[in-house]
Amino acid sequence: MIGIGITIALISFFFVLFTKGKTIFISRGKSGEIRISNILSQLPDNYHIFNDVYINNNGHSSQIDHLIISQYGVFIIETKNYSGDVYGSENAKHWTQYLQGEGYKFLNPIKQNQSHIFAIKNALHISPSNIFPIVVFLNRVELHCSTSSVVLYSGQLYNYISSHKEVLFPKDSVERLTQRLNTIMVQDPEREQNHVRSIRQNAINRELQIANLICPRCQGHLVERQGKYGNFLGCSNYPNCKFTKKL
Repeated sequence: MIGIGITIALISFFFVLFTKGKTIFISRGKSGEIRISNILSQLPDNYHIFNDVYINNNGHSSQIDHLIISQYGVFIIETKNYSGDVYGSENAKHWTQYLQGEGYKFLNPIKQNQSHIFAIKNALHISPSNIFPIVVFLNRVELHCSTSSVVLYSGQLYNYISSHKEVLFPKDSVERLTQRLNTIMVQDPEREQNHVRSIRQNAINRELQIANLICPRCQGHLVERQGKYGNFLGCSNYPNCKFTKKL
């Protein structure tokens, strides 16, 4: 029974591609990104599409599933390939997938996109108002999400992007932004492994800063405060910095 369970888990995590006489195993996440890439490829030629983008920003590594540069704005897409039912809200740290009666937590994709906005804003030197973050789920999931941010099914993605008609960038700016992104993208074959290492190291650095009462967001001083739900650490630079951590 254990062997059967492991086999089912592996099948649910991996998809199989047959190409040029070869069998290739890819993760569920990569399979979802391929499907979204196929949808995006149907956009007109004046939409510059980048898939699986890695950039470094002040020592922080960011991986963006899909990024589109167009006259109508920069679109940042976080792809999720889940089945079952997904529950989430705007500000929750985690969302939950329920599958066959079991619950599985994953990081709030809206918050993931917020970090991507910050990275692209700094890398391309553009206003956040010209960046449109999208969380897209493959059609095989049932969403139960209360959000003001854009969370779509994959079948809605093309029409949503096409609905943006206001010109935000002239054509020469689009070319400049595209060239800039091509320049700063990490091309190292080991970029995925380096990205994972960077995330782990940044998490360690963050905890060390908090332990030394240094705000990881603005480098201000952390002070202990009392709130409605107990004591917490807050940044001394509040309200300019709203970093908090429960004690």
